[in-house]
Amino acid sequence: MSQMILLAIHTVVLGYWLGSDLVINSEYRFIVHRNDLPVAARQEMTDHLMKVDQHVRYALVLQATLGTMLLAGLGLLPANIGSIALVAGLAWLGLVEATHRTRKTALGQRLALLDRVVRYAVALALLTLAATQGDWPAWLRLKLVLFAGVIGCGLLIRFQLIRHFTVWGEVRAQGSTPGREASLRATYRRATTILACLWLQVFSIAALAVLRPF
Repeated sequence: MSQMILLAIHTVVLGYWLGSDLVINSEYRFIVHRNDLPVAARQEMTDHLMKVDQHVRYALVLQATLGTMLLAGLGLLPANIGSIALVAGLAWLGLVEATHRTRKTALGQRLALLDRVVRYAVALALLTLAATQGDWPAWLRLKLVLFAGVIGCGLLIRFQLIRHFTVWGEVRAQGSTPGREASLRATYRRATTILACLWLQVFSIAALAVLRPF
């Protein structure tokens, strides 16, 4: 696949990612603030939210895969790394999908842990490349550091969602209370703050790719 096609897909995926995040955050806000709705209705919206959330997960995997293939195509990584990245990316997408489909089971919890381990490993690999490839342009190495930061922010958001679903489980089992609703809203605010940091890094990555200032 040519570099131009890969770069075009890389750009399209960025828009796909942003659009998905905007929808997710808007729906998440609606769910946590509309405590006047029946719990069953909010749960139905939450189930839909988790389906939409898959698109963000897909986008991150696609960006990591496409970015690696672009680096290999530029000769900054061995040529065979591009093919390996494609296979690994497809396997990672399979893991993401399996995790979603089994998320309410014990297997799903184990797969979610494995997915987090993969993300830790990818972030570490990015930081290692940025630290060791001194002959690469500084803007490119900074992009790698920022993308590791994006992965880190994504993981922090996941931990906020774990907190959300813990409290939400209490709402479903025992009913809504002012304290539980306040906790849900606080979790939403923390997750949104982290999301803003994530997108600040993504926009910085895009700016570096276009401007290549150093």
